[in-house]
Amino acid sequence: MELSEFLKKYKRPEPKRSFDQFYATEETIKKRIELISDYSNLYAVDSIIFLGDDDLTSVFLGLNSIFKKILVLDIDEEILNLIETISKENNLNIKTLKYDLRNPLNIIYEEIKKFCSPNFIFFDPPYTPNGARIWLIRALEILLGKGRNKKRKSLEFLKNKFIFMCYGYTDKSPERGMKVQKIIDSLGLIIQEKFRKFNKYTGAETINNESDLYVLQPTPFVNLTEIDKLRNQHFKDKIYTWEN
Repeated sequence: MELSEFLKKYKRPEPKRSFDQFYATEETIKKRIELISDYSNLYAVDSIIFLGDDDLTSVFLGLNSIFKKILVLDIDEEILNLIETISKENNLNIKTLKYDLRNPLNIIYEEIKKFCSPNFIFFDPPYTPNGARIWLIRALEILLGKGRNKKRKSLEFLKNKFIFMCYGYTDKSPERGMKVQKIIDSLGLIIQEKFRKFNKYTGAETINNESDLYVLQPTPFVNLTEIDKLRNQHFKDKIYTWEN
């Protein structure tokens, strides 16, 4: 079934402004699948976690049999219910968990660990510095797990771990991109690739209906002690654009 036909059959709910939802175009979803597939083939990775997925990118990866296990964490029950319906009707191995990333990761960490040990994490967070920071912290907590710091800092352990992050700013506001770049650096991540204006959206006029795609990788400079402390942290930051 073509992507357009699939989206007609399984109609997504109206985007929720309260969650900063703006749906990506069909062409963008196709490009994401191609890029993630290329990385999956290159690094022999068979599981991925989505920190939010209102665009249903997880579903189309599942339909293309790229990953054996796909996990979607989202705050939006409507989106989770839709993904569950699609997964059951199409025999996809997609698991969903309701989760607000501002809450401590430890409340769901064991469920994540039972399902998979992912090397890839994908997300399209709220386009605020606080939002990007919290999503990146949770991604690192999941990717690096628990255990001896020596192992978790080794290049052998880190070499297949990647974060795919979407983030938007216009040519007229490069300072917004600089803020996110500083957050990336401060967390010990390296930008392996950045695709300018990779994602296209409908209704996201404040970012000119487009955003970049960052391919990030953790390095031995990640402060594991600090990251581990934040597992139990409840973030009270304002993360959505309408709050700011």
